[in-house]
Amino acid sequence: MCVCTFLFVTRDDRILLGKYADDPKWEELAGLDQGRRLANMNGWTIPASHLKFGEDPRQTARGIGEQILLMKGARYSEPRTEVDAYPSQWTPGETHYDIWFFVDAVPPKTYEGRAPAWYRELGWHDPRTLAAGGYARAHEDVVARWLTTRSDGTRHAAEPSR
Repeated sequence: MCVCTFLFVTRDDRILLGKYADDPKWEELAGLDQGRRLANMNGWTIPASHLKFGEDPRQTARGIGEQILLMKGARYSEPRTEVDAYPSQWTPGETHYDIWFFVDAVPPKTYEGRAPAWYRELGWHDPRTLAAGGYARAHEDVVARWLTTRSDGTRHAAEPSR
């Protein structure tokens, strides 16, 4: 089971996504080992981190913003929880479970989203038009779920009205 916080930094209709650099700092910042960095460095990912035992997802979200993205002064939503289950890659015949905490962040107007050394690239992307194949680590599934559960009340265009 994985427990992660995903930070959706938004500006207009775009979200901030990154491509990993092979930097060992990722292990300290987000619990991301070299094998996962190398396997997923060519696709776009949502800024995220695994939670340590007892860690509050609100603290994790602020850590992602301030330590991973070097973004000071952002406003953060309360976390929204989602759960996913799928066949385990590590244990055939078993189910792997994910608990996701989605936190929305609005950066200060002066934040440019420059890539620190542990990212090869950071960029603003429209999640409704970025092809699923452009993501890494199955983050296309995470983004699709986020689009249907936005804290600001907006809905993905394909979501039925309520």
